[in-house]
Amino acid sequence: MTTDSSAPDTTRRVRLEADDRRAQMINAAMTVFAGKPYESVSTEELARAAGTTRTNLNYHFGNKRNLYLEALTQFATLPSKLPRVALDGPVEAGVDRLFERWLDLVERNRETFMVLMHAQRAPADDVVSGIIQGSLAAWEDRLLAVLGLPEDDSSARARMRAFQAMVGAATEEWLATGNLSKQQVQEMLTGALLALGRADRAAS
Repeated sequence: MTTDSSAPDTTRRVRLEADDRRAQMINAAMTVFAGKPYESVSTEELARAAGTTRTNLNYHFGNKRNLYLEALTQFATLPSKLPRVALDGPVEAGVDRLFERWLDLVERNRETFMVLMHAQRAPADDVVSGIIQGSLAAWEDRLLAVLGLPEDDSSARARMRAFQAMVGAATEEWLATGNLSKQQVQEMLTGALLALGRADRAAS
């Protein structure tokens, strides 16, 4: 009796192809959602952008909302790619390097960042809010760490949350409108965070 040794490879290839199709749909969805809010996007538009049918899109994700959540979750992973602790050397160099890496990251993931910006302006949604808050909390950890501030300092965390509004607005002024250059954003955010760090250390 002989066995078909190619069967496992065939199964793996089919699974990889399905994963590739899902990734293609998510990437296309991020491009669409980056250009307009969730409520203005139709399932047909998403399918057309992905080069597929509504039936196939619903097969993989069930509905438009599930695809939207998949696209939004992509942003939540970005802060985890940044350094969690301060780099060797002066705090100023560590902060500058953090924002250099952040801006490089969002430049490579522009659509993902813009999806988040639209999501933050949308009506309250518990699931969406949870994804956004998880991402922002990870950012707080990086900001506190690079300044050398304790993670359990509630006052410092509150200042980091307020600062993140500036991070989002400044980054959007660069990516979406072009009113600021990448260098201007980096210099502004670096200076502002260092000032917050000095204020926290002076108050302690």
